[in-house]
Amino acid sequence: MPDPDWVLDEAGRERLITRFGAGVDAWCSALPEMVKLYCLHWHLELDRAMSGNTSRVFIGRQYGTRGVVLKLTPDRAIANEEAIALRAWAATPHAVGLLDADLEAGALLLELIEPGTKVSDEPEVPPVNEIAELLTGLREAAEYDHGQLPTLAQGVESMFSRVGGLLSTPQVSPLVAPQVLDDGHQRARELAANGSTGLLHGDLHLSNILRAERTRGLVAIDPRPGVGDPTFDAIDWTLDRATSIDEVHERIDRLCKLVPGLDADRLWGWCQATAAALAILQLRRRPPDATTRLLLKIAASDGLRRRR
Repeated sequence: MPDPDWVLDEAGRERLITRFGAGVDAWCSALPEMVKLYCLHWHLELDRAMSGNTSRVFIGRQYGTRGVVLKLTPDRAIANEEAIALRAWAATPHAVGLLDADLEAGALLLELIEPGTKVSDEPEVPPVNEIAELLTGLREAAEYDHGQLPTLAQGVESMFSRVGGLLSTPQVSPLVAPQVLDDGHQRARELAANGSTGLLHGDLHLSNILRAERTRGLVAIDPRPGVGDPTFDAIDWTLDRATSIDEVHERIDRLCKLVPGLDADRLWGWCQATAAALAILQLRRRPPDATTRLLLKIAASDGLRRRR
């Protein structure tokens, strides 16, 4: 059996308990045996272990050669929803491949993306043509089970509820008025209630986009999929490291020229609606900076129509 402390260290256990509660402790204790069984079943050799907020992830090889990722979560719904999305995106090179799954146990076997650099670690945001190819690929999903995926409207309520709980923290309360977040919440509700409907990645921040080999381009990982306005997936690239509202408008204009069906006014509306929430999440991790101030400026701007 693999070393239990390597399979799940104390920090990883604490992250899972924070997310799922003390009831997840039994799953954590059983994890070493689960890893052993999947190594035998899928012919895996594992080299590296990493923790997420909802899963434990292992990097290794299958049959000694093919790079793979073993992802285990105590929440079977999370694994099932990710599998639904990845199967729908099987034809696009811009989503990580699902190699196998045991959904009853919350286990996914995924391809390992090489070189796999997070674009969040690159000095600049990805060029607009690369992000446009990624978004277009995700919009061209095959059939998927709508009934087993949450709606974007449900996701909006969950996001703003979670972020609202951070308003009283000392890093946030002096800088973000509750009304600003409430205004964004209302805008997001209105946007989620109408517009086109498609399969969403749902969590397409730049740490969930990896750089593959040159011919493949950018690849999305770790979806929190849902059904709703596909414009939602363009928010993070549009706002990431932007220095002014003018730059945000410029990014929107350039991206909408390249992604079929992407509406500029709706994208600006989504940026306004989520800007305060994104600012709060950043303030939780680091002191206020130019990016945070820009997000709060966008959140406070009037109306859903873009400034021309």
